[in-house]
Amino acid sequence: MIINKYKLRSNIKTLNLSGMGCSASLISVDVARDLLQVYPNSNAVIVSTEIITLNYYQGKERAMLVPNCLFRMGAAAIHLSNRRSDRWRAKYKLCHLVRTHHGAEDKSYYCVYEQTDKEGQVGISMSKDITAITGEALKSNITTTGN
Repeated sequence: MIINKYKLRSNIKTLNLSGMGCSASLISVDVARDLLQVYPNSNAVIVSTEIITLNYYQGKERAMLVPNCLFRMGAAAIHLSNRRSDRWRAKYKLCHLVRTHHGAEDKSYYCVYEQTDKEGQVGISMSKDITAITGEALKSNITTTGN
């Protein structure tokens, strides 16, 4: 839609990372960085949104009501470039990007999970283990960055 509206070139690459929540933002920066390493003298634009309307929970399960208070709707955009001519305009330089994955562990996978309650209402359930799990993820990210 954006490509057609602004009459951009036909060789533009678009990727959709929907359904991944806020982690899609970090993943998209990683993908854009990889693409910029392959395609010299190029630009990448990342538009990331968080839309919780589909997962707004109207049931009575306490663990599934918490995300209604924590998560909101929002959007952000960033322009990445590997062009030398853009260097003077840049506000930031991407030096490090660390991604560790803990989803293979059941405790991590189910700490924030979409499910249906006993009454058939769909929502996001948050486990009490989330603080310990995010602490472990942060610890492994910091350890990886230190190498």
